[in-house]
Amino acid sequence: MPIVVVEQEKTVAALVSRLVKARTPKAGKEQAAQAIREANSGLDLDRLRPGMIVVVPRLDEARDHDPDPDLVDAALYGLIEQVRRELDALVLAAQSAETDAKAELAAMREVIGDEAVQTAAQQDDTLQGYVDGLPAALDQEEQTVNEVTASLINGIEQWYTDLDDLSPQW
Repeated sequence: MPIVVVEQEKTVAALVSRLVKARTPKAGKEQAAQAIREANSGLDLDRLRPGMIVVVPRLDEARDHDPDPDLVDAALYGLIEQVRRELDALVLAAQSAETDAKAELAAMREVIGDEAVQTAAQQDDTLQGYVDGLPAALDQEEQTVNEVTASLINGIEQWYTDLDDLSPQW
């Protein structure tokens, strides 16, 4: 289906006026508006903003100024490729953050195991309680890091799948 970019139209009725022939009967305009609403169920077509992208099904009453399909396809392909690059960068950032977090946790474990810390903890019951509780807290933190990273990666994989599903439409 072709798409249009909202210019100054505020509602679907204003958009229909731009897209259909001037002498289209009211019933034809209403039918066109309904078809556009059905093709864009996730958009609030009564509150359009300049730059919004609206899918427009083939309309019998349409004006004869369809956009160049090659231009539209190229723009959509470019957008999808840009999204893929951003998702790739997000994966790398998540993996880097996971590596950094695990390195920090390992450093904390090393400090806790240090002889000076252990000796100091033996001299103070409160400190000993903290030192004894830290390994479990660090294990929990590492588990959280793993879960958050895995969840993010799974979400990104779903976005890749969604992009693959969208691509054949253009």
